[in-house]
Amino acid sequence: MAQHERAARTETAPAEPPPRNRARTALRAVLVLVILTVAGLVMRLPLDDFRYTTGLSGTPGTFTAAQCHTVGSGRSSSRTCTGTYVAAHGGFTDRTAQVDGGRIERGKPVGMQRESDGSYVRPLTSGVLEDVAGAFGIAAVAAFLLLGVCVSSPRVVVEGEAPLRANPRPWRIALSVLLTLFIGGGVAAALAFATSFVLVLTGR
Repeated sequence: MAQHERAARTETAPAEPPPRNRARTALRAVLVLVILTVAGLVMRLPLDDFRYTTGLSGTPGTFTAAQCHTVGSGRSSSRTCTGTYVAAHGGFTDRTAQVDGGRIERGKPVGMQRESDGSYVRPLTSGVLEDVAGAFGIAAVAAFLLLGVCVSSPRVVVEGEAPLRANPRPWRIALSVLLTLFIGGGVAAALAFATSFVLVLTGR
């Protein structure tokens, strides 16, 4: 009798996941951490620039170009102007300031923001939208990659008329959030970039 009970308990005991499945689960966890880490590091670029293009950080002032020159030709060309930067509240003047930009006229003062590393950025609405587009684009790409990691799991169902509702928690919630972030971020990035392109043409 005791042997039959032990045999029954042995048959109904949950089987441990095979080593291959555990390795794949660990690999997916590592991929998630890598994607989030890289996305966070790359996200710092548009967010840091956003602080200066909006005037939230940096030293405001005016830049007057003494000379400008263009390097390269066609789409690969870049225009650099050298002149004098004067801080708005006085106390600082840079007579060898260099600013990249195609809409700076010689001898005409323009508003400029000095960054902490000594570089300069022009606080324009187009620049703000470019940073916003970059941030949303990075978020959309990260969400897309995370969706790929989730779909690779055998616990996720992606077939049928309602694949999201067919998945148990937390997969259903994760898929909904990532899919919304991917689509919403992509649309927001495209709209921000298109608006920024129009404003660049008008010099705003």
